[in-house]
Amino acid sequence: MDASDAWRIALAIFLILTGVGITYALVRLGGLFSTADTSLKQTMGEVVPMLGKASTTIDHVNDELEKVGHITDSAVDAADSLDSSVRTINSVLGTPARAVSGVSAGISQAFQSLRGKRGQRGGVV
Repeated sequence: MDASDAWRIALAIFLILTGVGITYALVRLGGLFSTADTSLKQTMGEVVPMLGKASTTIDHVNDELEKVGHITDSAVDAADSLDSSVRTINSVLGTPARAVSGVSAGISQAFQSLRGKRGQRGGVV
């Protein structure tokens, strides 16, 4: 046996050990993928019903929010109606009140003017 035969035997042993090592690693990797597949199937079995329940819950929440939207729209309409009524009452009552205020101010001014002239003439008008 010469040196080239020794190298060939060493290379053959190295390649056999490398093949055995790669085979072992691939078998372990296959086991890992099998475990991961089982875990994913179990998770999907639990998540899908939960997503269905969440979807139903979200639909109910959206229905309730729509009702709240109608309530707030009604409240806004009522506030606008009340504002319009108050403005109408204010204009209806405000105009006569300003007129009465103007008349009373005019009468008050007339009496003050008469008193002022009465004081200048000696008490007789």
